[in-house]
Amino acid sequence: MVDVLSIGSGAINAYRQALSTTSNNIANVNTPGYSRRALSIGESFPVQEGVFSFGTGAQAEAVTRAYDEFMERSLRDAKSDLAVNEPVIEYANRVIDIMGNESASIANAMEDFFNAAEQLSTDPRSNALRGDFLNSGELIAARFNDLSFQVDKIAEEAHISFRQSVDDLNALSVQLLRVNSQLNRSADIDKQPPTLLDQRDVILRDMSQLAKLGVTELPNGQVIVNFGGSGRGFEIVTTTEAKAIGVFAASESAGSDLRLILDPYGAKRPMPPSPSGAIGGAVALNTEILRPIRSGLDHLARTFAAGANDIHRRGLDARGEFGGDLFRSSAEFKASLETANGAVSASAKVIDPSVAPTEALELIYKESSDAWDVLDLMTRERLGQISPGEKQELQGMSFSVTGAPENGDVVIFSPVERPASTLELLVKDVDRVAVSAAMRASPGASNRSGVEAALFVIAEDERPQGFEFGHALSSNADRAVRADVSIVADGMRPAVQIARGTEGAEVAFDIAATGDQHIQVLTREGILVAGTETLTTSEANNLMSLDSGFGAGGYSTTYRNQSGTRAYLDTEIKFGAQSKAQDVTRKSIDPDTGILNDTTVTVPALFGSKPLSPTVVTADLVTAGAINFSHSYYDPSDSNAGSDGYVEAEIALESLSLSRLGLSSGERVSAAAMAKYFNGQFDRLTNVNVTATAKNTLMSGEFDASKSLTINGETVNHAANAKISDMIQAINAVSDESKVRAEWRAESGLALTNTAGNEGDNITLGVSGSDAVTALGLTAGTYAGAYSITATGEEKVSNRFVSATEVLNAGSAFTLTVTRAGAASTVAVNAGKDTPQGIVDAINAASSSTKVSATLVSDSGGQRISLHNTSGVTSDFTVSSNISGYTQVDSKGNTSADTDLGFEDLNNRNLGLNKPTEIGLTISSSGTPADLGRLGFATEVIIDGPAADDYAVFLTGTGSVDTALRADKASGQTASQYPADSFVINFSSASVYTITDTATNTVVTTRNYTAGDSISYQGIQVNFDDIPSSGDSYTIEPNADGVGNNENMLDLIQLGKEPLIAGQTFTAAYRDLVAGTGSRAHLAELSRDAMTVVHNQAEASREAAVGVNLDEEAADLIRFQQAYQAAAQVVQVSQRMFDTLIQAS
Repeated sequence: MVDVLSIGSGAINAYRQALSTTSNNIANVNTPGYSRRALSIGESFPVQEGVFSFGTGAQAEAVTRAYDEFMERSLRDAKSDLAVNEPVIEYANRVIDIMGNESASIANAMEDFFNAAEQLSTDPRSNALRGDFLNSGELIAARFNDLSFQVDKIAEEAHISFRQSVDDLNALSVQLLRVNSQLNRSADIDKQPPTLLDQRDVILRDMSQLAKLGVTELPNGQVIVNFGGSGRGFEIVTTTEAKAIGVFAASESAGSDLRLILDPYGAKRPMPPSPSGAIGGAVALNTEILRPIRSGLDHLARTFAAGANDIHRRGLDARGEFGGDLFRSSAEFKASLETANGAVSASAKVIDPSVAPTEALELIYKESSDAWDVLDLMTRERLGQISPGEKQELQGMSFSVTGAPENGDVVIFSPVERPASTLELLVKDVDRVAVSAAMRASPGASNRSGVEAALFVIAEDERPQGFEFGHALSSNADRAVRADVSIVADGMRPAVQIARGTEGAEVAFDIAATGDQHIQVLTREGILVAGTETLTTSEANNLMSLDSGFGAGGYSTTYRNQSGTRAYLDTEIKFGAQSKAQDVTRKSIDPDTGILNDTTVTVPALFGSKPLSPTVVTADLVTAGAINFSHSYYDPSDSNAGSDGYVEAEIALESLSLSRLGLSSGERVSAAAMAKYFNGQFDRLTNVNVTATAKNTLMSGEFDASKSLTINGETVNHAANAKISDMIQAINAVSDESKVRAEWRAESGLALTNTAGNEGDNITLGVSGSDAVTALGLTAGTYAGAYSITATGEEKVSNRFVSATEVLNAGSAFTLTVTRAGAASTVAVNAGKDTPQGIVDAINAASSSTKVSATLVSDSGGQRISLHNTSGVTSDFTVSSNISGYTQVDSKGNTSADTDLGFEDLNNRNLGLNKPTEIGLTISSSGTPADLGRLGFATEVIIDGPAADDYAVFLTGTGSVDTALRADKASGQTASQYPADSFVINFSSASVYTITDTATNTVVTTRNYTAGDSISYQGIQVNFDDIPSSGDSYTIEPNADGVGNNENMLDLIQLGKEPLIAGQTFTAAYRDLVAGTGSRAHLAELSRDAMTVVHNQAEASREAAVGVNLDEEAADLIRFQQAYQAAAQVVQVSQRMFDTLIQAS
């Protein structure tokens, strides 16, 4: 009876709890996130009585929470995938509305621009049409600017929304961490409060709307959340920590550089973008909509501006001047160091907007290579690598990244100014619109065919570029070119190629005295402009056959080794050795005034031989007339002077014979003998202002006093343990006999030189006994020196006077005194002749006694008097006067008479006003490069001025030759130039034509012609509308006065029809950009519709699995109520039984 009561009461209690649980489910049927609860009822532990086991009833074991991990994960993923499309749809449609609007369309503006250009081409002189053209250009710039601004505003709003989503995710992470902390109180999930678990799942579902999550559930119900999905390694919530996510962007409108950073105030770990969720949608908006739009607009603006500018610069405006840039755009980048842990400073500057990137850049430091990798932030394309430091250039940008970076540091450069947002029209004046073409084609007056010619300027990168073989030599914009190479003389291909326009080109072949090499210089069109030996047509064609850089022109020797106006393009090319005077600015103090001035000092023309080979001479080394010597100097009084006052003089050198060398048969060549020969030749000059000097300096090798030494046959006595100082004393002890002295040169060691009066003589070293080398470490033998040829002649130069007629002594007479070796000669300057010209006349009148001549020379708008020693080349005289009216002001402001007229002033020395400006040795028609080799000189290819054409320099013969290549730094052309020089095309027959340079009347090529072919020369392509006839000619020349010409505007119209952007025109590319955005937005809408279905299904599946179903709960309520009532009947039965027992007792 007690058992029955216990069983009944237990059942009542269990089903009471079941009713309570079911009632709670019904009450929370509309509570968000509520999961159905279920009471577990189990059998109580039975009792054993004898052989029988009796049950003890039932009891409530636990209230369980309905949960399906798979359903929950599916719902979270569906929420992420659905939310990813919303930002794309919302903002992409706004972009489409803006760009597709007819009143804001760039395509319409471009059509208006090219239509305006077409209208202007019909009347190039019309100022009204020019104004319409400029207005249409302004409209294009304004449309680009406005669209860029509108897209920036949308990007800014999207960026704000993106940040809000990240902030919401961080807040939910903190809430989830609190839940994890409460769940940590129990180690078993079954003992966790269901309400707490519901709260956990709600937070996770909210987080999944923002980003895709990877959730790992622990046995006690705590969760670890990975950003981006399971296994990504970016834990934002753990059991003990919630890591914040930071947003990186250089500016609110950066658009394409949105980046996530895990733990922004700690490790600053860069994170990948979420593949879904609202955050992933924002990133997708930037990468798939905003970035293509902005980069597309930038590319369109930059390409359009570059094309329009290129054409406009080539044309002529109404003033007959070259057009400048029509449009201008710029770019600017800002550095962000938020992802750099080291102490780094960074900046970047755009130096070439035409090639500089427009997208954000990422620099990653690699400690192993101590360099920064440069990547496109979005595409991750590696653009290159720069070193730490200032002004590191890459892809049109100059980076400065300094400091102490750590490995893996990241610096982001984001654009703050872009081409589309900064595009502007530069030309405002209608007269500055370049409508006319720079070149024009004019048919000859006697043409019979009536065929017209049209011109096309070939793009720079489409023109022939150099030759296929040969060391390339051209002027560099940054620096002079210097290179030393060894060239094999095979004559099969060019050894050196010299680009047209190269300044200061020097190609020096060091051909030996016994060398058989020769030099030939040909143009691209096969014109032999210079050569040291004759070539047959067959030989020339063989030279040109292997190099594809040669054109279709026929071989010609018309201009070979010609000079003056007979030279090819009036540019003479010689072979030899030369030097020009150079002006150098130095600081100096005027001895009369004490004032520090910048003085231009002329470094005289000078060239020196290499050390000679002391060969035994038995016959003439060089035949008469094989080598010429030329020099130029300023002397306007000379009858041979040109209009500029300079005299060009040249003599053929006499044979290099024993007598002229001062040698006997069997003696060896020396530098002194060569200097004697040249000075004898220079005495033949009209103006002896060149001299040759020799020297012989022999540097010792490894000093060894235990060895013997003789110099020029004289024994040098020294101890076996002598020091270098002892050896110097021993050598100098016999210098009177050996004619050689020794001296110590700190940087180089012991040096042997000739004694005074013996400069340039050979030095013969010998040994005594069986020594292999001398005590100086040099082998026994004869050593020859070197010699140099120098321009001289200017001994005394006066101060600069205002003019030749400036009165110097108030009209009064005075005297000049020329003193030489203590002997004075007086020159009288008469009254009224006290002018620079009067002084020159007086000095020249007394020249026979003073041995001094005078020349009036121009200098910086004034005049100076130059004195020349007619008795030699040294300035062994002084000048003074008793002039009183000519004064100078010193540094203290005191005025005093300048009685030497500046002739003795240090400040006036070495001005070079009448030195030869150029001296040179050149090979004549009978000479060879080996002749120059016997003189000790390399054979230079000497070009008179910049290279007039592309030259191929061939080296024929055998062996190899050391060669020096030189070119000056490009001087730079700031003014626009015509695309080509004037030339004439003459058809000598229907199948042969020549091209003649107009300025020099040079036939630059003779070619075969095939009907229908175009003709190209100097970057100009000439097209004919029919076949020209024999005798037809066409002049191609600058369009200097063709204001009414419209050809440049026609080229601009054609620009609008060219498929320049991915095979599309400008307008088609813009419309394609808009269409692409629309397609992406449409795809996002389709994806949203599909994911809505998936989300609803996932929601329904979850509700079915864990949600409250009222029908089920009502059924449970009835079932549990009936069970409860039945249990109550059990208790009543037990009561009656108890009563019966009492009554029975």
